[in-house]
Amino acid sequence: MAGSDGAVKARVLLKAVELAISAELPSLQQLVAREPDILSLELFLRILLTYLPESTDPTLYIDLLQQLVRGTAHEPPRSTLRPVPPERDWSDEEACHQARQLHLLPIAEEQDLQGGCTDQLSLFLLHRARRIDVETGSIHQIQQLLEPFVDHDPYIRTWLVSNVLPLRRLDYEYYPQNEGAYTLEAFEKLEGRPAIDALLARSLQNPSPGPIQASRDIRAVVGPWIYGASTRKRRRTHRDRRRSSVTVPERVKSSPMQTDNDARTGWPDVNGWIMDLALRNFSWVAETIEGWHGPSDVDYDGYINDLEQNDSNLEETNEHYAQAGLAAIYATTEFSPSALEQSYSIVQKLARQSGLQPPPGLDDYQWEDVSSIPQDYIDQITELHLLHNTLLKPDNPLTICTQASVALASLILNSSLFLHKLGRTLSCRDVSALALFGKPEAHAQEARTLLQKAPAGTRDEVAWAEVRHSVLKLRDWRYDTSERPLQNAGARLGLLCRVKREDVEVELLKAILGASCYDLAVHIYCLPDEGPIPADTLEKTVLGVAMSSYDGASNGNRTRGGIRKASEIVAAFKSHFPASQSFGEANALIAATHAMSFYSLTLQHGVPFQPVSVRTTKDPSSLIGKILEQNPRSYTKLDDLIEIGQNLVRAGLGPKQSQHKTSTSEPQAKASIQTLDQQLLKSSSRITSMAIEAALSENDFDTAYSYIINRLSPTTSANDTSPSSPTPEDDISWRAAFLAGQFSPSTTQSITSPSSLRRLEQRLELLSLALILAPSSHLPKILTVWRAVEADLTALLAREAAEEDSWNARADRGLTGSTTLPGGFSSPSMAELDKVSNQQRPRRQSRATAAAANEEAPMGLFDVARGAAQAFRKNAFPLNAAAAASPTRAKERPLSMVSDEGGSGGEGKAERVRKRDLVANAVTGGLASGIGWVIGAPSPTTTGGRS
Repeated sequence: MAGSDGAVKARVLLKAVELAISAELPSLQQLVAREPDILSLELFLRILLTYLPESTDPTLYIDLLQQLVRGTAHEPPRSTLRPVPPERDWSDEEACHQARQLHLLPIAEEQDLQGGCTDQLSLFLLHRARRIDVETGSIHQIQQLLEPFVDHDPYIRTWLVSNVLPLRRLDYEYYPQNEGAYTLEAFEKLEGRPAIDALLARSLQNPSPGPIQASRDIRAVVGPWIYGASTRKRRRTHRDRRRSSVTVPERVKSSPMQTDNDARTGWPDVNGWIMDLALRNFSWVAETIEGWHGPSDVDYDGYINDLEQNDSNLEETNEHYAQAGLAAIYATTEFSPSALEQSYSIVQKLARQSGLQPPPGLDDYQWEDVSSIPQDYIDQITELHLLHNTLLKPDNPLTICTQASVALASLILNSSLFLHKLGRTLSCRDVSALALFGKPEAHAQEARTLLQKAPAGTRDEVAWAEVRHSVLKLRDWRYDTSERPLQNAGARLGLLCRVKREDVEVELLKAILGASCYDLAVHIYCLPDEGPIPADTLEKTVLGVAMSSYDGASNGNRTRGGIRKASEIVAAFKSHFPASQSFGEANALIAATHAMSFYSLTLQHGVPFQPVSVRTTKDPSSLIGKILEQNPRSYTKLDDLIEIGQNLVRAGLGPKQSQHKTSTSEPQAKASIQTLDQQLLKSSSRITSMAIEAALSENDFDTAYSYIINRLSPTTSANDTSPSSPTPEDDISWRAAFLAGQFSPSTTQSITSPSSLRRLEQRLELLSLALILAPSSHLPKILTVWRAVEADLTALLAREAAEEDSWNARADRGLTGSTTLPGGFSSPSMAELDKVSNQQRPRRQSRATAAAANEEAPMGLFDVARGAAQAFRKNAFPLNAAAAASPTRAKERPLSMVSDEGGSGGEGKAERVRKRDLVANAVTGGLASGIGWVIGAPSPTTTGGRS
């Protein structure tokens, strides 16, 4: 009987296998219904799993499976039955043998058991789904197989949502054209961060222009895949236990910042992917965050509702998602106006999602209130919190989404916007590092760089007022346009907060002046009361900008270029510093440079003259000498050149003047003024000497002589008669006189012409002046030249006298000879000859008397000294001598008129002054002061004089 029962069971089993192979599911259902004791649920499921073709439509046997789950199988309608082949005529032994040869697959697979599934039907369905995928690759059939049983076992639902649903969307709906589609088995093995990278890689490879699909893929692919993370974790833990029977090694988490709950959910891998993507392309991150609202925003295709989500820490994962959004803003090094707007939009969105007050719009004036950022919050932030691998740490105060962190992020983004408008581009990360951890030197350098990038080309004062507001707002985020005193509310924060307000204002003033907005600068900084900058700092800054423009000018004309800017700056502020010596010096320098611009001037090596040369040259007055050398007949513009030189002295570029910066007494101040006057006088004398030398080089002795006689005088003020007044040594006048006295014109005029005599007399006069003014060490060489000129004059006079005598003698011979004068009609009578002889006799006697007067008579030492003193008084102090002259001395004239009198003869005129007297005056000039008391020589202040 037992053998008969075994054979029956074997025949039923073989028949079921044959029906399964031929996919005769109605007949198979009929067999199951008739033999429920033989075809148990497990055996029947193994037969289907092993022999039913995977291509069979699941809808054909789903009803049968459901009946088996309920415990009873009904026979199908006869209309559905089809004829089946007759059973083979097997003996009992053959039937049992064939049954034993069947190799039925087990229902459960290892991974399902590891995942915690114990239901036989669930294990069969999962195993059947994998075999369908291997044989046919039809995700649609798998979905048809599993969908009717999602309510039968939560494991089926989880497996369908986390594997079939994302795989269907990824390979068959979103990217069907992509090769290398995942198999279900390979898809199940995806874990951790590599899985996130693989699932989202295709969303970043969109070949067509337009937005990426990362937000869609996270919502519809990654989100459902993460739904099965708990199952995958259980399988992974089970494998780890099997690998080690002693200890379970600690798994290396996908991110060192993850907590245990985060690792279970898998969302930290998505957060890490978002932050890493920010380093590649921030606009993709912005699109992703804008299109996806966090872990709660997942598309389960209706399989899961909100109440059925298995993430019990959804609130925490949303907080970490908000932290990832802020971390992406700080992680990116990219900057663009669109990225800035996207970052601000992210901050606002995350604040709303986190239930915080969102910051105001990205606007010039609506900034977040700094009072919402306490000082202790700022003190918690360190430079380590800006590192890439610490941005997602749960204790990072910079990225945890709080009201303070949102406010700080909005202020940093507004600062970045202001920098962009000022021409400076810094990413949010760079702005954060500079504002929170920058050194004072870095802040000062950034302020200078910022103002250099500002729109210096515009002269719009309104625009520059906004620039100033922006810079001051960047310095201290508490600043407002009313410039009211700052309250002690909130932390002292700003991009340039470690720079003093005064230093920032100084840099702003430089930039405003550089943009030629002088009225705005005066309006802001020249206030009646205390302004943003102290008066001394303001003066120094304004003059510094003016001199920088001066030094950068290429032309000295004050109506062009840098000199014009410097002149306008000085003119704009001069009225606010009426007692400033520096402004006077700057004005004088500009005036001198402007006057020099009208002359052609080239420096060494062919370098053209530039205004900066005036300030860099050790002796600026030497440039006037170059002007005289390079501009023909420029010496005739002596007054203009003297004014240039005096302006150079007033500009502080001449010899050092004794200045009294501190409060001084009235005598000291007067002494300082006198010193400046002396410098001006010395500059005038020096330039006159240069003009004299230039005139002589161009063979213009008359102009040189006129400058010496009328312009050069001892360097003592004519109004200063005090004996205690200092008299500097005059080394200019005597040299100019001596140079002119040596002048020998290269002309072809007659040697006895009146102009030659006049020229020699002028040279003797100049040499006499040189003898009077020169130091005693130079007298020998001057005397040598003087004697040579005197010898030439004596020889010329003698030759003139000889020619006159010869002419007279010829005339006399002509009267007594046989040849009559032209026009004569007869020979003169003896009476007429006697009359002519009587008329010539007084004339000859007069010449003899004059010649006798010119004889060198011996002179005593006292007479020589007295004459030298009188000559020195006439030349050195002409005004005093003129004032002391009596009416009876009206016919006496100064040394400058000696040559005029000496050159004109005739009766009724004063006698010619002997040149030897001039020499005596020069030689004994040094004795005038030493032995004056012996000879009774009058002092310069004595009124009256001897005849």
